[in-house]
Amino acid sequence: MIGSGPYEEVKFKNGKPKDPLNKMIEEVNHARQKVAHLMGEERLDRKLHVPNPAVASLYCLPKIHKNPIGMRPIFSNIRTPTQKMAAWLVNEMKKYPVKHGKSVKNSVDLVKQLEGFKLGRGEILVSFDVTALFPSVPVNEALQSLRRHLERSRAPPNHIEAYLSVAQVCMNQNFFTFRDRVYRQTFGLSMGSKLSPLLADLFMSDFENEAQKKKLFPRIWWRYVDDIFAPVKERYLDQTLSMLNSQHSTINFTVEKEVDGRLPFLDLLISRNEDNTLKFGIYRKPTSTDRYITSDSNHFGAQKQAAFHSMAHRLFNVPMAKEEFEEEK
Repeated sequence: MIGSGPYEEVKFKNGKPKDPLNKMIEEVNHARQKVAHLMGEERLDRKLHVPNPAVASLYCLPKIHKNPIGMRPIFSNIRTPTQKMAAWLVNEMKKYPVKHGKSVKNSVDLVKQLEGFKLGRGEILVSFDVTALFPSVPVNEALQSLRRHLERSRAPPNHIEAYLSVAQVCMNQNFFTFRDRVYRQTFGLSMGSKLSPLLADLFMSDFENEAQKKKLFPRIWWRYVDDIFAPVKERYLDQTLSMLNSQHSTINFTVEKEVDGRLPFLDLLISRNEDNTLKFGIYRKPTSTDRYITSDSNHFGAQKQAAFHSMAHRLFNVPMAKEEFEEEK
């Protein structure tokens, strides 16, 4: 995967492995001082300091629900020089929520958005999926999306400069180690950084704003990260997919159509009624084992209860038929 992906090994001119950590620390120290000055908070310099930092390490999670099984690369950013800066910026962005896109927070939010929705003649349920979203988002364009968002939100100019400085340092320090070798991601956002989901969402929100100017853009479009729910006229499906894939050179969509009037999306099973309204059920992938943390484990009580609480919340907030409600209960 490393050999075929957007990665390159970091070496000196003589071919020996190179350790970029000292240069990374130097860049972060300069950025911390600059941000503290721009934000008018001297203590911010020390607050964003990471003691005894290290280069991120790579690990992978197997996608066991895919055929053939794939791997999802994750950069462990624990103890990286930019760890606290990325977390700080994500927290700062809560002051400027994204309002110009078409994203939903979760499946319960999607159900609320689809309240009263009815399929039109010839329309089918589909889900579009962005192939490898994070590695496909150009860093420079994502930073431009961040700038536009902050300007629309009327953030103070000095704060905008501080936020962009942090984002640029965090995204440029895309080094990782694997089996005692150091590599660098040459394109896209790294999966594992706390900042990547925010930048990907801003980039996709701008993408959607441009795409919806096209005639074939679906009349309903709700996105959760890289998964999109939409109704599309079946005879125009191929043309719609081609239109979306022509919008940006690095963003590629795949599509899944409803089968027998049903479409799995996130953890929902969305079905059409005879009158073309929608009904909802709970969907679990075929690889689901229904195994959860047991009561005798050494996890904190809150962690043991989290799965139960989330399932109970979903049960009472997703409108289901009586039989499906009882089965899920």
